[in-house]
Amino acid sequence: MRIMGTEITRRQFLTATAAGAAGIALTSAGILAPQRVLGANDRLRVGLVGVGERMGTLMNEFHDLKDSHNCELVAVCDIWKPNREKAIKKVKDWYGTEPKVYANYEELLAAKDIDAVIIATADFHHATMLRKAILAGKHTYCEKPTANTLDDANALIKVAEANPNIIVQVGTQRRSEGNYYAAADFLKSGALGTVSRVNISWNYFGARWIRDCKSCNAEDVDWKQFTMGRDNRAFTPQLFREWRLFRPFSTGIPCQWLSHMIDAAHIVTGAKYPKSCVAMGGTYVWKDERQNGDTFEALFEYPEGFMLNYTTGFGNDSPGTEFRVSGTNGTLDCAGWKATGSGGDKKNKLSQDVQIKGADMPGHMQNWVECVRSGKQPTAPVQAGYQHAIALTMAVRALDTGRRQIFDPVTRTIKEA
Repeated sequence: MRIMGTEITRRQFLTATAAGAAGIALTSAGILAPQRVLGANDRLRVGLVGVGERMGTLMNEFHDLKDSHNCELVAVCDIWKPNREKAIKKVKDWYGTEPKVYANYEELLAAKDIDAVIIATADFHHATMLRKAILAGKHTYCEKPTANTLDDANALIKVAEANPNIIVQVGTQRRSEGNYYAAADFLKSGALGTVSRVNISWNYFGARWIRDCKSCNAEDVDWKQFTMGRDNRAFTPQLFREWRLFRPFSTGIPCQWLSHMIDAAHIVTGAKYPKSCVAMGGTYVWKDERQNGDTFEALFEYPEGFMLNYTTGFGNDSPGTEFRVSGTNGTLDCAGWKATGSGGDKKNKLSQDVQIKGADMPGHMQNWVECVRSGKQPTAPVQAGYQHAIALTMAVRALDTGRRQIFDPVTRTIKEA
């Protein structure tokens, strides 16, 4: 599920490149590129970093493409023995041979015979692992959030922008759903009038992210690798298995849920970064040992001229998921995929309902695999991941400080108002 190793600098990677040890080549412009250029008949060889619950789904999606897209899972890396062994068996059952097994993800990245990697580890691992995968010349599918601190986000985007030949797909899969683009086209048409407000609510009833900790033993976990040197607490099964509930491993709702929906809002509105943000939240229902609250609300102001309200609560699941865009001519419902004249100006409001229906699109994993072969950018490139990382980082800072946060996209800094 989650793997870390020692820090490797860019200089060390480039030194390895010169020796041919990391399987990397440099273009004439000094941009990293995969040493092995895939031909039409070459099999795409992929390694897995972090083989927990989420990776199980991603493995299945990738395996479904093995014949149609000539691809194969060849390596497994995880710091928890039970997950690692389950993944090894699954890959062997599928392909007839055992995958290579790595105890350290940086060793996997250095392997010449691996073309690409899929990363599905703890939230706070993503930015570092993805940055190093890019430096290793490995095309990458990386789960969201792309980052959960500003420093990590900025370090990642700097490397990604310097190496555009490395294909990165971020795991915000709504970017591979046609309805969001149809909704964006509808807004661009001007039919909804002037948009001033976006409301997103994603709710659930229950104590989210509780896991069975009884079967987790210290001897089966490389706790040092997991913590990345960012936490000094001793290993406990709860910290490891329920990491979404604890800082610095995750921020809970902002990392897990807001990242998805703020990204969807960016697709629909065409916006990239909030201008400012305030936030509140806490633990009001599930009073266990969690550090990340069960109720959260953030209010963002965008430079395009609208406000976005995001809220999640785990104490009541009504109304489930709600995503509404309010304009002077009506309301766009991006959960029910319909635009109506509701709430609009009596003279100019929409006179009839408009159904929002986008074109069918390849699945998120398929899109990534196809882009690895074609060299085109996928539907959720690292730049989109950076944008949702900025929004969630602003929200968490606002929550922690009680102060409004302002983002400067030129200097890539966040400061208090």
